[in-house]
Amino acid sequence: MDKQIGSRQEQILKLLLTAETGLSINELAAELSISRNAVTQHISSLERKQLICETAQFNNTGGRPSRSYRLTEQTRKGLPKQYAWFSDLLLSELAVELGSEALQKVIWKLGVEQARLLKAQFAGKDLEQTLPALIEAMENLGYHPELERQHGQISIKVSHCVYHELAQRHPELCRFDQALITTVLSRPIEQTACVAKMDCVCRFSVDVSELSRL
Repeated sequence: MDKQIGSRQEQILKLLLTAETGLSINELAAELSISRNAVTQHISSLERKQLICETAQFNNTGGRPSRSYRLTEQTRKGLPKQYAWFSDLLLSELAVELGSEALQKVIWKLGVEQARLLKAQFAGKDLEQTLPALIEAMENLGYHPELERQHGQISIKVSHCVYHELAQRHPELCRFDQALITTVLSRPIEQTACVAKMDCVCRFSVDVSELSRL
């Protein structure tokens, strides 16, 4: 939890996490064995931090709805996730079921599909216009890409691998980046450096031999 949240407020958040329809101030006070005033103060603080929000509960007698509180969607999204663990489990099973070569083909296909989802950003652009647009698209996906030009060569340097630890265990993942860049640029690329293989950056050299002959 946030360091700015006290232990009592953490208790309130944990109670609300398991309450499907929320809890009222009276219910929270009873659970925590503290006064309604104390609960109200904690509730006000958590609302200001946008960690909880008020919801209405209708009672069985048809009377006026009572106020209760639940976690905000923002709070639920901030709870610990295990995406890397599950992804590792899934990739390990696919590698066993399909084999490394078939898994590479699947991951290449995913990279191609991602490039096609982005194709509207590159419509009508030549290579010089597409390259900066690709850099921007990769930034939006979480990479930290940079365009490099040296001695007539063009390469894309990526200083942050978005699945670094996974790629160390499943090098087939690098095929996603290769497929994405190749499909967007409509030309071959070569990966000359890889963070997952203990290089400082990932680097993709763009084939511009066709341009040099023009």
